[in-house]
Amino acid sequence: MQPIKLKTLTLIAFLTILNVKAGIIVQEKGSTHLRWNIFAPKDLVQIHKNKDTVQFKTLNTELYIKLEQAIKEIDPDGKYITSIKTVGPSEMSNSSKVEVKLKSESVELFSFYKDRDKKLVVDFWTEEDSKPAPVANVSKPVAKPVKKAAKKKVVAAKPAKNVIVQKSVNPKMNSPYRDFRYGASFIWDYSPLAPTLKKIINLDRKTPEYFYKVGNRDVSKSEAQAHMQLTINLFRKKKWGLMYKSIKLFNKKYGEETEFDTNEFMKANAILRENFSKGNTEPVKMSISMFENILLKSKNYELRSGIYKYLIPYYIQANDHIKSLELTKKYYVDSKESHDYEESNFAAEGILYNLAKLKQIDKVQELLKEKTIQKILPKQVMLAYEMYTYLSLEESEKVIKLYEANEKSLVKPVHPVILYNVAEAYFRNSNYSKAAKVYDDFIKDYSFHSKSSEARIRIAQCWEIQEKNFDETIELYKNAINRSQNSEIGFEARIRYVALRNLRKKKVDDSDREVKVFLTSGIDNVKIESDLKKLLWQVRLRTFIVEKKYDEALAYLNALPLKSMIPTDRRVFESDGAEIVYGVIEKSFEEGIYANVIKAWDIYKDQYVDKVANDPQMNFLVANAYIRLGLMDGFDELYEKFSKSKYDISKTFPIWVERKNSADTKTLLSELQVIRNLKLKNWSVVGKELNTLRNEKANIDKLEYYQGLLSYHTGDWKKGADSFEKFLSSGKDSSITDPKEIAELVKAYTDCLYELGDTKKYQKVASALLSDTRGLKKKNEYMDSVREKVSYLNIELLAGDEKDASFMLMESKIKRFKEEFSKSIYLGRVNYLLGLALLNNKKNDEGKEILEKLISEDGIDEHIKNLARSELSMLKIKERTL
Repeated sequence: MQPIKLKTLTLIAFLTILNVKAGIIVQEKGSTHLRWNIFAPKDLVQIHKNKDTVQFKTLNTELYIKLEQAIKEIDPDGKYITSIKTVGPSEMSNSSKVEVKLKSESVELFSFYKDRDKKLVVDFWTEEDSKPAPVANVSKPVAKPVKKAAKKKVVAAKPAKNVIVQKSVNPKMNSPYRDFRYGASFIWDYSPLAPTLKKIINLDRKTPEYFYKVGNRDVSKSEAQAHMQLTINLFRKKKWGLMYKSIKLFNKKYGEETEFDTNEFMKANAILRENFSKGNTEPVKMSISMFENILLKSKNYELRSGIYKYLIPYYIQANDHIKSLELTKKYYVDSKESHDYEESNFAAEGILYNLAKLKQIDKVQELLKEKTIQKILPKQVMLAYEMYTYLSLEESEKVIKLYEANEKSLVKPVHPVILYNVAEAYFRNSNYSKAAKVYDDFIKDYSFHSKSSEARIRIAQCWEIQEKNFDETIELYKNAINRSQNSEIGFEARIRYVALRNLRKKKVDDSDREVKVFLTSGIDNVKIESDLKKLLWQVRLRTFIVEKKYDEALAYLNALPLKSMIPTDRRVFESDGAEIVYGVIEKSFEEGIYANVIKAWDIYKDQYVDKVANDPQMNFLVANAYIRLGLMDGFDELYEKFSKSKYDISKTFPIWVERKNSADTKTLLSELQVIRNLKLKNWSVVGKELNTLRNEKANIDKLEYYQGLLSYHTGDWKKGADSFEKFLSSGKDSSITDPKEIAELVKAYTDCLYELGDTKKYQKVASALLSDTRGLKKKNEYMDSVREKVSYLNIELLAGDEKDASFMLMESKIKRFKEEFSKSIYLGRVNYLLGLALLNNKKNDEGKEILEKLISEDGIDEHIKNLARSELSMLKIKERTL
């Protein structure tokens, strides 16, 4: 369907007068949660949680009055709620509210609207113990909490709900898998399994004669009977031409009404048989009309019964359930009047079957209440139809109640319709352990059934949602793929299998990536309906996200028809979109491309970001980018908007991109002011802000870093060095990811050490920092310039040491410096020091060559050339002395 603090999906709407049910609030106390069912029209209540207070706001006066009355009868559960009060409209505001005081801030809240019951469901729960949180859309909590979102009408047998499974607790710590919401999280209801009539005839090969054999006549009674026997003999010998002549002669001699039904029956059967002999298996419409005409005139029940048992399957096969229903009703009455109760059984079930196919659910339930039907039909058949009707009406709770009341009395093998629909009812109610068990019973007895494909994938889904053994879940999906008789279900199983291995799995290897081929292989042979298509879109999009291909993910997301989706579905994609935008922004920020940060923000904030919960870290990065670019007007505008959201619930799902800053909104706002004033060189203001944050014990990882920068800029080298050292040794240095910030740290810290005159420490620190930041070179010019300066000063300090070991080290550092900074402004001085080092390292020829080249080059400072000439002169003197 992992803590989640869901912001309610309901928005306040200015609607007209409402019709509210009696008992507007129904409270349910569960072992793991407290549930409020608020029976009110959709979108009239806005829910807002701030720390330990929840407010239910409405603008509708009638609704508020009913809420106020209901609250007086509520007995608060002390485990979650300490007090409840109502606040009516005032002169300042037309808004009314119910204010609930929670026991503590740890009490969490989530809500959803159940369209069928016209109620807002609000669950209160805590994460203090190991018990799972409540599951949305269920009457009682189950093994793993899952929230079902709003339902969607699907063009199939009665509306199937479209569910977004969302959970509200953390998975096992250090689990190698993300929770279910991060996988293929769209789940919809499968259509109920409708009962079927037992196939009593093969219409491709049989005629009504299969049920009614024309008997012999007593030829001694009369000439008419003798003539009829002749016609019957010709019929049996398939001499159709002679048979027709015999019937024509009989009608002329005795009248058409005499033996009408028998003669017409033989003629109609002859037409069918002749048609079969030509290879045409379709029943001839002429013969069907003749059979129906016989039903109207014949007084022979046995003949009528045979025709009924032929015509009813014929019209069912033609999907003409209206005509079939008409015939089954007539057959039921006819068989009862003739005391043929065995056939009454068939006819009664035929009536139920056709009513079910015509979705006349109320008439099915009405018929099942008749005592005569209850005596005729087997108990399991009646249960099957009753459960089917309830599930078709989306009353899954009644299906479960009916099953549990009769479970012990059901003789095995249990009717397949009962097993499948009960399992689906359990699944819809999020009772996944029971659903899996009943689905398994269905497969054991009916593995050949066409619905076994749905049963297999449902079992895999039950395992996955409950976060049972993931290896077993993978095998269950494989089984669903390999044994599916339904191409659409098989493709759905492949999509969910890919999602489990590539989206939910945190560390994806090559073998996992290989199975992504399932998203495209065989797709041309599958009829992809809207739900399956949406699931495919979700998994494809999320594979881009987990692979950090944010640009491709944005391109794919922008190509999806989000506007045509229902709001709950669209919100899922928009939430993922907000994470993609965050990934783009963070990546650009870490690369120091601040203009791209603001560009991505401006383009996508309205489209994705503002449509989901508050994201403090994203706001922080964008505001910081404005400061970096010196765009203070843009910063001020964003800061004002950001500051208004400091009491909003922050986004906790989805979090595809790990946040490196865990501070709350208020702390981040304070940090932004520090960064802003550092940029504006308001040193005294920065000092006051840092003291305030330190006194408040604010959760800012870079507090010592900012203190170090302040001390550096104000010339307090000792305090600056100490602050930088505290920051680097605190383990919080990973909070700096921006190359420019790293460069500022390197420059400021090394400058402090240099100004303090601690040359040994400077050399040690400079070497370490240069090594650590080597991977960041070329990412921005500022970083390169800082590294260049630090490297140069390090070489100068080595040159002042005048020890043999220092000259050896200086030679290697200078050569590395020249490779990294080939166009450095310090190149002249560095080449002189290289020549000096080579001479001291007894490499006279190399040193002499470097110095002579330096003297002859243009653009070199004359002072450096004079130093080179001096060294060459000293070298000549030494050589002569030797």
